[in-house]
Amino acid sequence: MRRFIMLLVFVVIIYFLFPSKENNREFTISGSTMGNIVYNIKYISDEVILEKNEIDSLLVNFNNIFSTYIPSSEISTINKSSGKIYISDHFHFLLEQSKRVYDLTDGYFDPTIGPLVNLWGFGPDKLINNPKNSEVNNLLNLVGLNKIDIGDNFLIKNKGTYIDFSSIAKGYAVDILHNYLIDKKILNFFIEIGGEVRANGKNIKNVDWIVGIESPFKLNSNTPIATASLEGLSIATSGNYRNFYKIGDSLIFHTIDPRTGYPSETNMLSASVFSTSCFLADAFATSFMVMGFEKSKKLSSSIDDIDVLLIYYDIDGKIKRYLSDGIKGKINLIE
Repeated sequence: MRRFIMLLVFVVIIYFLFPSKENNREFTISGSTMGNIVYNIKYISDEVILEKNEIDSLLVNFNNIFSTYIPSSEISTINKSSGKIYISDHFHFLLEQSKRVYDLTDGYFDPTIGPLVNLWGFGPDKLINNPKNSEVNNLLNLVGLNKIDIGDNFLIKNKGTYIDFSSIAKGYAVDILHNYLIDKKILNFFIEIGGEVRANGKNIKNVDWIVGIESPFKLNSNTPIATASLEGLSIATSGNYRNFYKIGDSLIFHTIDPRTGYPSETNMLSASVFSTSCFLADAFATSFMVMGFEKSKKLSSSIDDIDVLLIYYDIDGKIKRYLSDGIKGKINLIE
């Protein structure tokens, strides 16, 4: 009898420690942030753990730090200031990590490029513009993350130097939500903000989360070129096929080269980067679009925490795909 009771107690303990997945459901939370950018969160649980207002509150706080569209945000206040400026922990982290990527890419990634982005018509006003060489050169004097000194809880910058994290904001916001869900003991989830994705654990079918990678072959196409299974990984894709305008017979694309001040002219069509950090995936995807294929391939192979799917034109004008070894087992190429 005692043995039976002990066995029963053991079974009850096991049940509560490892509950059956039969009662699990997929919960979804959706909304908008950073203006009109859509976010989606899916998580697997046997009960409601997250509320939409929690997520919205986190994202509002995020925007109050990093949005250049909010005049009272921390980044807007910093951009209007000069000299020694005290900064929040989030701002300090993103600035330091940006400096790391800036150094690794030899300046191809640069969050001080905002004035040039605005000059070319890809800023808040979205004005079609074909600037003069003198205008570009004047703003180039203000560009360069190496012109900002970073202290423990402050930065020092000159008047006119403008910081804009918009190229990596979505990725960092995804990382913040990821950490929040982990703190809530949610182990199986999928987070997406404006196309930047991070997944953990398994989906409701107990398999890896699947994400589609958009094809860059046709402008304004929604056709996927591949699907990727994610487990403990992030993916960010950068390409010119969604943000451009036309002047005469020329297409002006939004990827600006921080070294020249002009829209990048490389052989890259799109760069999809996989990493355990969505911010890093976002930053390197942006960088690789400017760097071109050969430099991107060389740099990506030297960094442990990233893998890539690069779509590019070869020397003969043929479309090629490069897939790094670490991600080959997780990618299904469709086209």
